[in-house]
Amino acid sequence: MNAKQVILSLGMLVFLVLAGLQFFRSAAAKPEMNSTVASATHDPQIPRLVASPPPFDTGTNELATSNAYSRLYQGADRLKLTAEQAEAYLLANHRDAASLLAAARASGDKKYLREAMEKFPNDPRVAFDAYFLSGPYDSARPASDERRKWLDSFKQSDPDNALPNYLAARDDFKSGKADLALQELQAATGKSTFQDYSIDAVQSAEEAYRSAGYSEAEAKSIAAWDLLLPQLSDSKQLSQNLIDLANQYRQSGDAASAQAVLEMGVSLGDRFNGPGQFPLINTLVGIAIERNVLAAMDPNSPYLDTGLTVQQQLDALNQRRASLKTISGQAEALLPIMSDADLVSFYDRLRMFGTPAAVQWAAGKYKTP
Repeated sequence: MNAKQVILSLGMLVFLVLAGLQFFRSAAAKPEMNSTVASATHDPQIPRLVASPPPFDTGTNELATSNAYSRLYQGADRLKLTAEQAEAYLLANHRDAASLLAAARASGDKKYLREAMEKFPNDPRVAFDAYFLSGPYDSARPASDERRKWLDSFKQSDPDNALPNYLAARDDFKSGKADLALQELQAATGKSTFQDYSIDAVQSAEEAYRSAGYSEAEAKSIAAWDLLLPQLSDSKQLSQNLIDLANQYRQSGDAASAQAVLEMGVSLGDRFNGPGQFPLINTLVGIAIERNVLAAMDPNSPYLDTGLTVQQQLDALNQRRASLKTISGQAEALLPIMSDADLVSFYDRLRMFGTPAAVQWAAGKYKTP
């Protein structure tokens, strides 16, 4: 497989969640934390702080396979906008925050992100991209002072959004500040939304590629494939931080704090696994987080106040994961055989109704099993 094919294939796999199914197979890095735990009396629902922070048969389908998917697969070097195309798009959109972020992602030129950072410092979408994409990012090392400033801006500009608190908690764990991380997690629990602006990013990217002369089907396909989700790696590591911290509480004889920390991990998984999450890889990440956290609990213990045991919830998550894996396999088989018009409908349905419904529609239309 040549380099162009690799680029497109990886992008497609991210969006269709096959990459998500593998997301948590890699071993998580273990943070260094002191095993000494404070012994002060505390509310059993609030962890006391760490003293020293620790395949389908489609051969009979008669439709041609030279759809937008196939054309783009053969011409992946066209996926980035040229400077002229980016500038024309920005001119038509008055260089607003959304268009500058889309131009930065679609062209690969960070000067547009820097312009957005200068002009729109209080826009949460800008703060989100600035935190992750303004320079080299290392998910294993604490954020620089500059990046932390953008994370603080993210919190302030979208105060009901739990995501910046989760990102801050992960950053605090990387810095060895487990006490601050727990405060961020408790703040996240009380917030009403969880937003990574993926739908906004995809919509703006579609407009950018459409303005550059790509067809509707091509614009939607590229926008979906090129969606960046840098927060997933940090969320994976955050869940492992919580499991490690719970083990430290257990070793110190503090079972109540261990349970409270693990419930924070379940809450994190629920955020990704909640209704309306887009794209589907977010759901897969949420399932994986919750599975990992539940695996650290007694399987016969109650699962929150649901009336289920931890093992019963694990079984339900495993069934859902298997179902989503089947759906992603269907999507992979269907994409190359859809007409351009149906590709447009497919991507629209993804956003409106979710991946399972979109795939069910396409499978019915193309009569795959």
